[in-house]
Amino acid sequence: MSHQRSILLVTNDLGPRAGGIETFILGLIDQLVIAHRAGGQIVILTSTQPGSEKFDQDLMARTGVVVIRDRAKVLLPSPRVNRVAARIAREYGCTTVWFGAAMPLAWMAGHLKRAGVKNLLAITHGHEVWWSKLPVFRQIFKQSTKSLSHLTYLGEFTRSAMQGAVSKNCTMVQIAPGIPIDHFVPSQKSKELVAQYDLAGKKVVVCVGRLVHRKGQDKLIEAWPEVLESHPDAVLLLVGIGPREKFLRNQVATRGLSRQVRFVGRVAYNELPQYFSLGDLFAMPSRSRLAGLEVEGLGIVYLEASSSGIPVLAGRSGGAPDAVLQGITGEVVDGTDVKKIAALTSRMLSEPERLREMGAAGRVWAVEKWSWQIWGDKFAQLLGL
Repeated sequence: MSHQRSILLVTNDLGPRAGGIETFILGLIDQLVIAHRAGGQIVILTSTQPGSEKFDQDLMARTGVVVIRDRAKVLLPSPRVNRVAARIAREYGCTTVWFGAAMPLAWMAGHLKRAGVKNLLAITHGHEVWWSKLPVFRQIFKQSTKSLSHLTYLGEFTRSAMQGAVSKNCTMVQIAPGIPIDHFVPSQKSKELVAQYDLAGKKVVVCVGRLVHRKGQDKLIEAWPEVLESHPDAVLLLVGIGPREKFLRNQVATRGLSRQVRFVGRVAYNELPQYFSLGDLFAMPSRSRLAGLEVEGLGIVYLEASSSGIPVLAGRSGGAPDAVLQGITGEVVDGTDVKKIAALTSRMLSEPERLREMGAAGRVWAVEKWSWQIWGDKFAQLLGL
């Protein structure tokens, strides 16, 4: 029957709202469609969002998936949503359910298994780490995984952090966000952007990320006077927006760095590669917060920089080191230690040939280990395609 679809995706994170999880989910869908022609096998249950009608029409036309919007603005594993998901699974003949984020949606896995679904798997992103650590949430996490066939993880940090709270019935498999290696490519610096930000003849450190505590832009700014002692022409380029912008601008003004630190603001995704290419070095000294409950799950931006042929300086937070081959594609630093950030940034900028070697190695690593095709093929196997 043409009405039948073997895969039900249950997710809060689809769009039109944009974010890291949404990008991950849509990237996997694209790979399933491109490489496995699986769009006709997928039905999606997701939450309601303003402006979703056009988004859904475009997604369905492009991929062949069916999108069903629940009335809830946040999809939670309530008895009503459990019933809705089970009804959709029966109606479409779904044999596999894929949870777009394990917590809290995987709590409904037992209900769907009792409804006849054979293969249940859940994607994790990073926030599941604290679910696996806090006592009450840990029990919910473990109970949820009892009915799962597979639970994915981003990298070694998230695997080891969650492993003790995962049921023995559930197999852990690495599935990470892929890098669009044809989008993030090594390229020459844009002459227009070099002129716009007055970067000609200067050493440039670029940081791309939301302006929040964890990303470490504040520590880069604190370190910058010391970097300038060895590299008076160095410029720090901050790309992104966020709640810390006013604080960071005040930091820059207080330290008299308005000529050495540039705020770029929001940049469209299709323009990001041009900004990576401006950097001699990509630096984001991320740090863990809230007693280790708020961490980087992986730090996909480091891999985007590597794919662009730019060496990276990453913070030692959660899974961020999993995105760096230390000493080969970049370096890792304690994101709370301003002295070490300054010293390592200065040292790396003093070794242009080594920076080029790291950038080239990063591109090879991204292509061979982190492309969307690799993760899409692996994920398709879990879905039984």
